[in-house]
Amino acid sequence: MKALSNKFSVIEYFVIAIVIFTATSLYFNDSNLEHKDMELISLTGNIELSTRESMDTFGLQDFTTNARASLNLSVNSLQEIGCKTCPTSTVGTILQGDIIITELYDSENRRGRVEGKLNFTHMYASVETNYIIKEQINFHWVAGDIESSWQLTLNHDPPRWLPKYDISTLFIETELGLETRSGPELLITEPNSEQRIIHACLPESFLCKSTAPDALLVANYGIRHESTQIPEMLEWQKRNTSVYTSTNTTEILTSEVISAENLIPNDVGYTPHLDVALLNVSTYLLDNQLNTIAPLSAWFNAVDLIPIQLDLFGDSVVHLRGNSSNIYNVIGPTGLLKVGLVIY
Repeated sequence: MKALSNKFSVIEYFVIAIVIFTATSLYFNDSNLEHKDMELISLTGNIELSTRESMDTFGLQDFTTNARASLNLSVNSLQEIGCKTCPTSTVGTILQGDIIITELYDSENRRGRVEGKLNFTHMYASVETNYIIKEQINFHWVAGDIESSWQLTLNHDPPRWLPKYDISTLFIETELGLETRSGPELLITEPNSEQRIIHACLPESFLCKSTAPDALLVANYGIRHESTQIPEMLEWQKRNTSVYTSTNTTEILTSEVISAENLIPNDVGYTPHLDVALLNVSTYLLDNQLNTIAPLSAWFNAVDLIPIQLDLFGDSVVHLRGNSSNIYNVIGPTGLLKVGLVIY
């Protein structure tokens, strides 16, 4: 089980920021609560970055864990401009605002701080209710010369069915408040109808308890402003990769997810733009045992966001290395793009 968990750790690295910054929206669509006419409008609070993954997400690889992040984020909905003839409906959510990270200690025990801005969006296109054909997740964090940016596209064919889940299967009411049935621990209290307080533990923070949490966050509810216009989703273009050198990768992401011995010939890859300058392209056959990865799905369900699910059975991974970015494809047996990830 430990070996399997390690293969998934890098995928969780890319979604942990979503977990951190959306944990405060728990339950806000639950019909049993009083927020029927209100939506999440802001998130404030403090998070102790107690895990290596949470530090690395913000580009803080050179600092020890347990830095403290203070956040002040606004939340708004995304909506595409009206199109009566469009075959799909595209909506989403945007979280953006300021984050101050203090208690930063380097290898020489020198203390520092950074002030940065986060912009996170999750968009999805539906053909009808509960059937999604495409998702895109954008993450951008910048603080001085520290910057982290990536975009993830998921194509679903056939469409992904997302029925309404029963929140009671994930959480249980206790004397202290609403708690998770299994880890990581979360405790939700509600002092009034417009505010909710969350005590939360980060994934892999094994010593954390909701009574002494990694995060103390406040979710504020009210009437949202008019929806922001949806940004344009990435359009991935098919490329002939036969002219590029194929070599075993030493890049961390692919080496964690696939076996470098499974290098296979392939002449097709996908990039967000046709003019992306590529240095080399390598293709790997995925281990058939890795059929589906759904990292932190319980957390996404808990915050009423769509959980990420990567279907990898029988597919190949293509790593396209460029001058200023790393691009990854998961390609299905028919040669169509299933997953596209670009890291800048």
